[in-house]
Amino acid sequence: MRFRDWLAIFGGSLGAFMAILDIQVTNASLLNITDSLNIDLSDAGWISTAYLIAEIVIIPLTAFMSKSVGLRRYLTWNCAGFLIASVLCGFSWSLGSMIFWRALQGFTGGTLIPLALQIILKLMPEKDRHIGLTIFGLTVTLAPTLGPSLGGWLTDNYGWRAIFFINIVPGILMLWSLRLGLEDTPPNYDRLKKLDVLSFVLLALGLSTLTYVIEEGPKYEWLANHSIRWALVISIMTLPAFVFRQFELKNPLLKLELFKDRNFAFGTIITAAAGCALFSGIYALSLYLGQVQGYPASEIGKVIMWVGFPQLLVMPFLPYLMKRINLKFLAVIGILIFAASNYLNSSLSAHFSGEQFRISLLIRALGQPLFVIPLSVIAMGYIKKQDTEDASAIFNMMRNLGASIGIAMTTTLVMIRQGFHQARLSENISQFDFHVLETMYKAESMFKSYGADAVTARTLAAREYLSQGFRDSMIMAFSDIFWVVGGLLLLCTVLILFLKNVDEVPEDVFNE
Repeated sequence: MRFRDWLAIFGGSLGAFMAILDIQVTNASLLNITDSLNIDLSDAGWISTAYLIAEIVIIPLTAFMSKSVGLRRYLTWNCAGFLIASVLCGFSWSLGSMIFWRALQGFTGGTLIPLALQIILKLMPEKDRHIGLTIFGLTVTLAPTLGPSLGGWLTDNYGWRAIFFINIVPGILMLWSLRLGLEDTPPNYDRLKKLDVLSFVLLALGLSTLTYVIEEGPKYEWLANHSIRWALVISIMTLPAFVFRQFELKNPLLKLELFKDRNFAFGTIITAAAGCALFSGIYALSLYLGQVQGYPASEIGKVIMWVGFPQLLVMPFLPYLMKRINLKFLAVIGILIFAASNYLNSSLSAHFSGEQFRISLLIRALGQPLFVIPLSVIAMGYIKKQDTEDASAIFNMMRNLGASIGIAMTTTLVMIRQGFHQARLSENISQFDFHVLETMYKAESMFKSYGADAVTARTLAAREYLSQGFRDSMIMAFSDIFWVVGGLLLLCTVLILFLKNVDEVPEDVFNE
């Protein structure tokens, strides 16, 4: 391979890393942003939702646009757009301006993820493809874990606007790498006339409304809200209509016939489940440390770093392992290690905080790349070179959708299971129970020592006891989340059995 090929792969992977990082980077800074812009906290979720909706809508269009405009030209346009949008996000003055610039950032950044994978599949020979996919896998697994950490650290030290301005230097480096690394191909603007507008409208409506339902559903109690119901109806009507239309067209927007490839079909489903597990685990940990243990954003970031940097130590050995160990076996081992890390977190207590998570996070850091990267190689193993654009778009779209589902699943399950556990705890409380009486007596004595009279001390003690019950039920709910994530990962091991080994792929598949 030429030096310029490696330069293009570096630039593409850096772009994907930045785009994925920016999904989570605002989560640790929402309180600071809402205070600065005078935004209601209930509306702050749109800062992330706008980015996700725009990103997931544009990803399926990247294959068509890169073929029509040219890969180098289309990538550099979107890199420049992503940079400009990032700077404008930092200069936002209201909720409306922030949502608009975040949507533009997601619209341009969404193209960087599938195109990074496309560059690797196109430029790297089959014998070295596992190295390129390892690099891509590093961006996919490392960026979500570093997002909250970096966002919290930047906000605490330089203010929330720094989480957007930090994109400037790597963005310029990305632009330079892609301009030098990729060969310019003549555009085929006539191909733009062949774009099936109805297909794009159906897909954009379906994905945007589905993402809205997934992201905003937990906040509005799902179908209890009028707008959630209508959004769900629209997505149910438009997405099947899009699928049927693709099979009718001679030149479909997305080649859904790729799902006839067993490896790609099951690999994409497992990737969606993996995205769900990756994001829900980190999101649940962030919520637990913030809501239950009272950690500030910067301290949450320091804990999550334990799953970030150890992956850098694993990655250099992964290509060596992938050459010598059956990829299906390696992926299963990775899943089991990843699942074990979640089960270690499924017995939380009031004293289970940052330091107690270190072992499970280190184990997760070992298993995560062993699972994600071999799976990418297996899923893409039978894809022909002329289909890499469509395959990459579908693959990354499903991973992002899985991530959205994971975050929504976490929020919803915490609310449901917290209510369940609090009800169960209340059933076992009796005013004659020795433990209850002892706890109340100690609390009353404490408040009396602070100068409260007997009636006030008893009232405050009762509130303290109820507050402790709520905290205990929250701890139990988060324990349940880690059980569910572990179970989802174990289910993936069953699906991996349906995959064929890449070793069986005919040599001519990579040369067509």
